[in-house]
Amino acid sequence: MNSRKKLIAAGVVVIGALAYLLVSGFTNHSLHDAEVSDIVNNPVKFQGKGIKVSGTVMSGTVMKAQLDLAFNMKDKNDDSFIRVEYKGIVPDAFQEEVEVIVEGTYDEANKKFVANSLLAKCPSRYDGMDVKEHNKAMAEMNADI
Repeated sequence: MNSRKKLIAAGVVVIGALAYLLVSGFTNHSLHDAEVSDIVNNPVKFQGKGIKVSGTVMSGTVMKAQLDLAFNMKDKNDDSFIRVEYKGIVPDAFQEEVEVIVEGTYDEANKKFVANSLLAKCPSRYDGMDVKEHNKAMAEMNADI
């Protein structure tokens, strides 16, 4: 085989390998959007898959210890809820009755959602505030927690 054919064969192998890695990476790490009620009603469907879920933090369910956080998250449309466990830095806007978005996996055996990402939507009462007012309000809110 001459050198040109060897180079083309090597190129085809490299391109094939890259295509395989891209496709397998996207399918294994893609997030599925779900509602809390979807997970409660059909947990098997979401077992072992990356999920992105939004809901509201239920009052009286937040347990916080340094970088460990656990709370119940309620569906926006009904009374279903799931337990969420998160290890990491908690956003400043996180509090009870605030809408949150979590990304992670559902552990059906232990009936909990294990989050690796937590985003808290800023309460609407801060809309229209300038930065200094917002920071002051957030500091006061965090002092209460």
